[in-house]
Amino acid sequence: MPRKKVSESNRFEDGKPLCDIYEDDVANELASLSLPFEIPAFEAETDSSGTKSTSPSSGISDNSSVATLPSRRSSGNSDVSNSDSEYRSIYTRQVPMLGSTLTPCFYNYQLTVPKRGGPGTQGRIGKAVLIFANHFPLKIRAGSSVNHYDVDVKTPWKRENRKSDEPMFRRAFRKLCLENSDVFPKICAYDGAKNFYTTRRLGYNGKKWTGRVSIPEFDGDNTSIVDLTFEIQLARSNIDIAGAVNAFIDGTTVDANAETQILNIVLSQLAREKCVSIGRNYFPETSQHGRSIDLPGGKSVWFGFFQSVSLGWKPMVNVDVANKPAVKGCDFISYMEEVLSIPGRGRDYPPQKPNFRINEGRNWKPELHKYKLERDIKGLKIRYIRPDEQKREWRCNRVLESPRNLCFEHEGEAMSVEDYFLHAYKYKLKYPFLPCIHLGSVQKTFYIPVELCQMKAQAFPHSKKVGEDETAQMIRKTAVTPKERKERIENSLRNISNTFKNDEYAKEFGLSVEGVMSQIQARVYDPPHLAYKDLARMENLPNVLGLTPAIIPFKIPHPGGKWDMTKGPKGSKLSFIDNRHLKNWAILDLANLSKEDINAFVDALYAEGDKIGYQVEYQSEVVKANMNSMNHVYQAFQKLCSKRPDMILVFTRGKNATVYNGLKYEGDIVQKISTQFVQQKNIGSKKFSAKPATLHNILLKINSKLGGTNQMLHTSNTPSILQRPVIIMGADVTHPASDFKNTKPSIAAIVGSMDAKASQFLCEIRLQNTGQVEEMISSMEEVTKKLLIQFRNKNLGRKPEKIIFYRDGVSEGQFLIVLNQELAAIRRACVSLEEDYNPPITYIVAQKRHKTRLFPVNPKDGVGKNLNVPPGTVVDHTITHPTEFSFFLASHEGIQGTTKPTSYHLLWDDADMKPDDIIKMTYYMCHTYARCERSVSYPAPTYYAHLAAFRARVHHDALVDTNRDTRDNRARLEEEISLANYFM
Repeated sequence: MPRKKVSESNRFEDGKPLCDIYEDDVANELASLSLPFEIPAFEAETDSSGTKSTSPSSGISDNSSVATLPSRRSSGNSDVSNSDSEYRSIYTRQVPMLGSTLTPCFYNYQLTVPKRGGPGTQGRIGKAVLIFANHFPLKIRAGSSVNHYDVDVKTPWKRENRKSDEPMFRRAFRKLCLENSDVFPKICAYDGAKNFYTTRRLGYNGKKWTGRVSIPEFDGDNTSIVDLTFEIQLARSNIDIAGAVNAFIDGTTVDANAETQILNIVLSQLAREKCVSIGRNYFPETSQHGRSIDLPGGKSVWFGFFQSVSLGWKPMVNVDVANKPAVKGCDFISYMEEVLSIPGRGRDYPPQKPNFRINEGRNWKPELHKYKLERDIKGLKIRYIRPDEQKREWRCNRVLESPRNLCFEHEGEAMSVEDYFLHAYKYKLKYPFLPCIHLGSVQKTFYIPVELCQMKAQAFPHSKKVGEDETAQMIRKTAVTPKERKERIENSLRNISNTFKNDEYAKEFGLSVEGVMSQIQARVYDPPHLAYKDLARMENLPNVLGLTPAIIPFKIPHPGGKWDMTKGPKGSKLSFIDNRHLKNWAILDLANLSKEDINAFVDALYAEGDKIGYQVEYQSEVVKANMNSMNHVYQAFQKLCSKRPDMILVFTRGKNATVYNGLKYEGDIVQKISTQFVQQKNIGSKKFSAKPATLHNILLKINSKLGGTNQMLHTSNTPSILQRPVIIMGADVTHPASDFKNTKPSIAAIVGSMDAKASQFLCEIRLQNTGQVEEMISSMEEVTKKLLIQFRNKNLGRKPEKIIFYRDGVSEGQFLIVLNQELAAIRRACVSLEEDYNPPITYIVAQKRHKTRLFPVNPKDGVGKNLNVPPGTVVDHTITHPTEFSFFLASHEGIQGTTKPTSYHLLWDDADMKPDDIIKMTYYMCHTYARCERSVSYPAPTYYAHLAAFRARVHHDALVDTNRDTRDNRARLEEEISLANYFM
């Protein structure tokens, strides 16, 4: 049993309920934007024949007269050059601008992605299994040509055209075509902005054609008429879509982006006419049965579908379900009552709604209601219905005083809003004590009483977050089994256009889509054997000097994806590879727990640790604090830190970002002491002990944060590339919410393995420029050099012989940018370390922001209660890139809903790894994640970089919350954090 007794201090007096703190929740808000960049130039040296050497497997352009990145490969790669002044640019790629092809832009690239994909390049290992992929084969009629016209829409407003104008522009364009049938053919595919496409030339002479049309501003409402002018000119003629697509698939052209854009616009015409479109997501009329479900707080979820053309080994249409949080349309007072309702006590009790329609609205209490309402409605579209029935729509800025008390200047005199409506419209307000809301331009005084407003049914803006309760319910209600998801996808296509069979646009442009998903042969890799320490063997071995406890293989049970280390081989007692026992530690109690409950938790933690040979002694001290006072919390935390414990456990009643951010910053950055947050629901009590699985996961995190190693790959199946000194790096960039992009920076995190088993990682954090969502890591050279030096120092002076780099958060349109910027920086870091240091580099991008899903053809091949594809399922053909090596890997068990595979794309490899070696290494690295006994959805180094970036965001938010966001404090965040695995 633990040896020390509990000591208590600083009980707080009022016992008020505490807010929440989170430990594990990580949000995915990675933006993907193509940005300008500077390219470091490289030039290859000539070989003995006097020609420039190239490396197709590494990605040097075959069409270039000059090669690029120096490589160690013996098959014709150049040696490293030592002077940047000798390098020069070699590869120019034309990138068509979305929205117009009149003025294409050009980028100069030295490096290109290696052509290592296509038929004959896929792996061979693994059990064959048939799966459906939600990619529908697309046929393009050969020989047909398309004409592209640019459109410039002139409106009566001074502002620039917006994305939200698209539905109005589409209605206007349809009317324009009908009124000018001598100019326009019957079928025109218009994107609602600046482009439309036809199979025949328009019937006008001259360079431009101009037409005017008048339509209602709002569909079905003739009270407001808008005059629009369309200026049209030919941009490209006789476009051979089939030829361009085939050339891209054959590898004779770099891309077919412009032609893919045309295909997407044509195939989405019917969906745009019948649905609300948000990007490539389409949502049918929400009043239809099953098209939406209600959430608390006046919110709902829209059900629709996603559709996009994908060019794999043949043209495909990728279709998936789409779910979007939305705001329910209703009168504004009803919406206020929904937002400001108080949740009931338990699921069986409905929420308590305030009634704002009695006593002329006197139930409105600004001090209680204003902040919550304003936070909810800011940025949402509100429809204002004037007493004379005229309608306007504006976005909401803020919540104001009541119309009886709110005054503004009208015709030189101060007038209340209530008096204004009585004077101007002869309208007496029914609820003069409810608030006004400020709509439209912040410079103008559109102060509107809420009784004259309607909340418009609308999708939730990207800049706003749905509340935790709504998010939890949305996840529960949208997570569906693979079978149901497949049915929804197929039903969506049938309902819109009978899977394009009734699509007049598709017929006009020579397109047809098969009505069934692609059936593909996938492969399933066996999970790796892991390594644990066997304490039973250690006890039975003779006490020989230098003998270490036995490390034994642990076989993950079929079908893989999860394991329990306590269920090892018969007669064994498995323990962590490297135990860092919990001895010198303390507790900060923010949940006002009883002494008995705290002791019960510690005893339960001790008992769980004893099962695996992990020692938990009694805490040195328990300090309580009132979370309503952050000063009190800081004082209590600092009191514990003064005793220099190895770790502080923080008990909380729930989640609270302010407390979490503040204490993580204080612990990680200031005091250099590890912290572990535990919510009260996971602590249990004297009567009901905490769950063993929860306690075990807490021990996994504690041991890792104290510098221990939980598990690693066993030597019997360690990938061959890891059997020599190699550093595995992971990188990710997290971006601030759009509301804070001018005040909060993007944050880059790069981690690197420091041991032979890739189980110990060090991390570097860098804050990118504020005001620019920058995905490229500008300090890659400096960071890589630091990690290489640290690797050398921890491995007796040995440098990595190879570099494996997993990069998260990069979109396909940024591949060449990141390749030329970051890969070149990594190489420069190597050369700056030692002049002739030129290790092979394998650079792989991991992507989760895609819509590909896999479904087992035979339900018997499915695993789990949802019958998902088994962990280790890989697809590396048909739906992957036609000429570059890429693959989809479902490395984890789908617990809820349908498994989402991760997409991997090889951007560089001069280590000449075989396809199976790359896939197996990636899959195996998904089993080394220290925070749980599950294989995760992408490799541990990438996951750690993701966690580290978000932990750095927590640190920076703590500075913002306390008004300490200075240059010096930001620099402090970039300093090396001495705590091991602090981001776990």
